[in-house]
Amino acid sequence: MKHKKQKKTKKAGRILLAVFAVLIGTLGVLLFTSERWMRKTWPNLSMEELVYQLKAPIAGTSHDLLMSYVCSSALIAAAALILLILVSIFLREKRKAHVAFGMICIAAGAASIVYSINDVWAALDVKDYLKNQSTYNTVVEDNYVDPDRVNITFPEQKRNLIYLYLESMESTYADKASGGAFDKNYIPELTQLAADNISFSNTELLGGGQPTVNATWTIAGIFAQTSGLPLSIGIQRNEMAYQASFFPEINTLGDVLADEGYKQYFFIGSIGQFGGREEYFKEHGDYEVDDYSWAMEKGLIPEGYYEWWGYEDEKLFSFAKDRLTEIAAEGEPFNFTMLTADTHFEDGYPCELCDEENDGDNQYGMVLHCSSKQVTEFVSWIQQQDFYENTTIVISGDHLTMDSDFCENIDPDYTRTVYNVIINSPIQPQQEKNRSFTTMDMFPTTLASLGATIEGDRLGLGTNLFSGEQTLAEKLTFDQFNDDLSQKSKFFEKMEEQVTSIWTKTDEGWKFYIEDEDRWAKGEWVSLNPHRYANDTEQRYYIDANGYAVKGWKLIDGKWYYFSVKGSYRLLEGPCDEPFDVDESQYS
Repeated sequence: MKHKKQKKTKKAGRILLAVFAVLIGTLGVLLFTSERWMRKTWPNLSMEELVYQLKAPIAGTSHDLLMSYVCSSALIAAAALILLILVSIFLREKRKAHVAFGMICIAAGAASIVYSINDVWAALDVKDYLKNQSTYNTVVEDNYVDPDRVNITFPEQKRNLIYLYLESMESTYADKASGGAFDKNYIPELTQLAADNISFSNTELLGGGQPTVNATWTIAGIFAQTSGLPLSIGIQRNEMAYQASFFPEINTLGDVLADEGYKQYFFIGSIGQFGGREEYFKEHGDYEVDDYSWAMEKGLIPEGYYEWWGYEDEKLFSFAKDRLTEIAAEGEPFNFTMLTADTHFEDGYPCELCDEENDGDNQYGMVLHCSSKQVTEFVSWIQQQDFYENTTIVISGDHLTMDSDFCENIDPDYTRTVYNVIINSPIQPQQEKNRSFTTMDMFPTTLASLGATIEGDRLGLGTNLFSGEQTLAEKLTFDQFNDDLSQKSKFFEKMEEQVTSIWTKTDEGWKFYIEDEDRWAKGEWVSLNPHRYANDTEQRYYIDANGYAVKGWKLIDGKWYYFSVKGSYRLLEGPCDEPFDVDESQYS
């Protein structure tokens, strides 16, 4: 009896060992392949960006990106799991071999886990990240200049502004002889445009400014260049779209120009609400937002047309010419701000204008060259218009590219910078080259390019590059300045308190704020879908009489409706005559 009990105990021990070994071995494979995939997909990933990616909802994530992960990691881990199970079953009668196999799996899996964690820890500088999350820094409070508290004087005849943000555009893409990092120049037209005009650089050749922490995605890059601040807040990156306000206490480029009587426009081929862009521009300068939805309403694109992020840049530039002609005819000073999209990662959008015959060996390089040609052609068109004489053109990248592999083989000592050029400015800079600066310096620099004089030559955390004033990157060094901004800040915590979220979670559930009417929704349908992509349906919710979002089946006006119970609470089914079983996994 005692012998049988010992035998059962040993058998149970071997089973537990086998299960543990298979799990540890599979986890080791999953973490190792995930770490390799992450480093390849985002070679310049920071810990701040990783935290965002882990927090961000999977909805809206690129299908290609998800499939890339599945093929590069998840499938391999699944195959490893099946293989380990089969080997374990095969060896189950060979006790010593079975135990040895289990120990090897545990040792190899543990080693893989430790290696992967250590590699991520070192590559993402997790130690400094954790330190920064618990350390307050006063660099913002010590250096921030509120535009509302300094004198900004405009010329009597105000100049128009055309501000063109080029998605992910870097000076890096030029050839080495011009100041870039490649043997081939992927942006020869933009390189020449910079050489013929004012282009601030960190070297003697083509260069630019560096984005600081929290200025490395589109809305954050735009915010940095127009407010002189990084978007350093706890709200997830593009979730500013779900806020009812966008830092109303901050004074920005749009606010300054609005006070001077400028009519302002934000012209894009994607959905304006994405990332909170529409909210930002409307709140700070009362911009008219002419986006993808506007183009469809105007009949410029057919109903249901959707390419890339909305419609391609070829159409954007064509529509912009017509819109600028209309705006200029009104005879009032204007700020026409544009944002391209074709050069977005991954690999960009090759349109009909792209030269596949000569540039087709690298798709992203081909798209960059195509964008370079389209931008310079657009500039040439502007220069032929009557309004050009009194117009300043500012062209800037919004941030460095997030493309996974385009820049992976450049010299590691090369400093990647955001492209910039200023055309037809009424003033000249005291020092154009060999400047250390950030994209936040574009805020006062843009105003100066319109002929405005700025008391102290500083706004936000930015410095007027036309002046002889040192930038904060020059005073502190870029690395120190960036490190200071990585730490916690009372300034940004106070700034975040100004934000009113559309969705607010309480112990009882989720509440929905209706900004236009300054009230919380009760007993009514609401909708919100700022991150809509092609073929997305409208996201609808029902707020009950107590003011909370409904989940599961709900009888409304005699009909049944089913709302997601897995966090989003959005409408999935209905109206129906009676409830039925709903498999939420079938809904994207």
